[in-house]
Amino acid sequence: MAGEPVGRGCAGGANPGALGREPAAAHLTAAVRGALLDVASSQVEAVVVGVAGNPEACAALASRVFGEVLPGVPVVSVGDIVTAFAGGTAEASGSVLISGTGAIAARIIGHRAVAVGDGFGWQLGDEGSAFWLGRAAARATIRALADGGGGAPMGHGAVLAGVGGSGVVAGGAVRSAAGGGGTAAGGGAGLGGELVALVVRRLLPEGLGEDPVARLAAAVYARPPLALAELAPLVSRAATAGDPVALEIVHEAAVRLVATLRSVHGSGPVVLAGSVLTSEGPVRQAVIELLSSGVAPATGGAGAAGGPGAADGARAADGAGAADGAGAADGAKAASAAGRHAAEAAQPIAVAGDAAGAAAWLAARMVLPAERAKALHAAFTTPA
Repeated sequence: MAGEPVGRGCAGGANPGALGREPAAAHLTAAVRGALLDVASSQVEAVVVGVAGNPEACAALASRVFGEVLPGVPVVSVGDIVTAFAGGTAEASGSVLISGTGAIAARIIGHRAVAVGDGFGWQLGDEGSAFWLGRAAARATIRALADGGGGAPMGHGAVLAGVGGSGVVAGGAVRSAAGGGGTAAGGGAGLGGELVALVVRRLLPEGLGEDPVARLAAAVYARPPLALAELAPLVSRAATAGDPVALEIVHEAAVRLVATLRSVHGSGPVVLAGSVLTSEGPVRQAVIELLSSGVAPATGGAGAAGGPGAADGARAADGAGAADGAGAADGAKAASAAGRHAAEAAQPIAVAGDAAGAAAWLAARMVLPAERAKALHAAFTTPA
């Protein structure tokens, strides 16, 4: 056993909660049979399955499918969070931050998720996910189109210029385009044109028409909500080109993702997984920079006089003047947080590799000596 793939099968999703038990079982069975086309079943010594969804339902699914395809072979269901973590490190404990269509973080101990942050779905959470990025892009775009009175000559013409390829869109500030507070996609800066132009081209390929705001809204609502995740690469592309709106969306996404990770992280390596974080791009870079610095800016900003920032300053002043007061407690908590962030910055950050290979590696750990399995980790998880 050297970590070389001998078979691979592909099929549709296998989340029994999202698809139903029968479609999920059919997809998993097809993938397994595809992987075993050139492999004798007698060669398989152990199986690890990483499927998204309810743990009990996934375990039942794995037991059913492999009981039919590979009867008698030990099967362990760990969930896709654990395989994502194993895709980036040979260590048994640490944390994983996943940003794909959704977003979730988990603390892993002994290859088991013991604490989870976010993962609440697009309606309630998934902050910093591809869906979140795409929705922020759509919000920024429709507000840019509406600037100047819902398609007045200046706002409408400026967007047309951007769509026409000039790369310049003039207009007012777009406030809180990312949603839920913060300064993303606006905050008083002038609106750049690259992101708006890219989104308009994607959603309105036939042009803006007489009422671009209504047409864009109709285009968005005609699609499933999660289809907004398809706009996430446009945010990365525009941010790479220096678009200020896209850059602020990226920054806000990174801050929220790091906050999600820190809500569960204890010690050990941090693994970045999911399409947003395994792809080279500005979001991954921003997340790595925040983690490496050990400092995550507060989403709400510094605060204005009399606001949250001023209240924090007052507490800090109290801490400087009173050894036993609430301010001192706040100071102690701040010192604790600073120490935690500094320790976090010293911990390794890895990008997840092949998830299927990670599941195979976890299975190999069941039959190989620990040191041998650890030495083979890269061979299993490096994408072919």
